[in-house]
Amino acid sequence: MGDQISVGSITGSQGVAIGRNASTVVTGHNLAGDVHIDSGELRAALDGLYDALASLDLPRDEKMAAQTAAGNAISGVSSEEVDAETVTSNLEKVGQALMKADAVIEEGTSMWDHVTRLGSLLGPVAGGAKVVAAWFGIPLP
Repeated sequence: MGDQISVGSITGSQGVAIGRNASTVVTGHNLAGDVHIDSGELRAALDGLYDALASLDLPRDEKMAAQTAAGNAISGVSSEEVDAETVTSNLEKVGQALMKADAVIEEGTSMWDHVTRLGSLLGPVAGGAKVVAAWFGIPLP
């Protein structure tokens, strides 16, 4: 398993400090309580998404855009910290490329599993798992 990364209570702050020694600041998110992101688990989930994108039958431009954004999302995760802004903004781009290609992610597919796993991992910094799933056109209850 990877390292546990904590975000301390930052209620009322202008951003979220993520990683060891609060070295990464992400603007636009306010969280109450502690958030733990397992960087190894997140990295594995992003790697899985990247690989799954390679197997999709998409137009070349959209596949390249989706994989490039997924690779950029991966670059936001190290063994010591998670740059939530890099990860989330690039996952949004993956979703945009898939929607541009009119790709539908069906329940029970590996893509569905990857997206819902990322939603559970990133939900606390992205506004919830539903928000992450919506980037990919998946309506969660």
